[in-house]
Amino acid sequence: MRRFLFYSIFCIPLTIILMFLGTPILADQNDPRLEILFENLKTSISVKNISTIETQIWEIWMDHLNPEAKRSMFLGIESMNNQKYMKALEHFRLLTEIEPDFAEGWNKRSTVLYLMGRLKESEEDSLRTVKLEPRHFGAYSGLGLIRMVLGEWIGSITALETALRFNPHMSGVIRNLNYIRKKKIGSMT
Repeated sequence: MRRFLFYSIFCIPLTIILMFLGTPILADQNDPRLEILFENLKTSISVKNISTIETQIWEIWMDHLNPEAKRSMFLGIESMNNQKYMKALEHFRLLTEIEPDFAEGWNKRSTVLYLMGRLKESEEDSLRTVKLEPRHFGAYSGLGLIRMVLGEWIGSITALETALRFNPHMSGVIRNLNYIRKKKIGSMT
């Protein structure tokens, strides 16, 4: 009886606590750690802190508890980095089938479609990404680029401004936004 009480009062709760400490409670865009990271990202002024926070956000976004999803993500990124875009697209297609509510799967698929020049499909996947993760500054940045290439200045400005609302420290987005604003003014004259 004493052994049962010891296990039920001490061992079982301790095991549960250790399980949660060793692994993330959630991984992907639903992870509760993202809330504080986004708050800190908006207010941070240290370049080192900003870089660390951005990295932590991306790591959470790209993580998933499903091992098959993790594998597809890894293989897709590896293929994309090696410029094997069709192979990458297949991995990301599989990822979005396995986990259709995983925002980063759609974002990665959008990226590879953009690199392949399939802009409208890339745009659709970016929109799907921000529907699942409305703070996804990477997807908004991608939308801005897509719309810039298509000459849709107002849509590009809107997407880039939205990206900066969630991450005001993206120098490339700021440069693109300034360029597009000048381009828009030039097209009006």
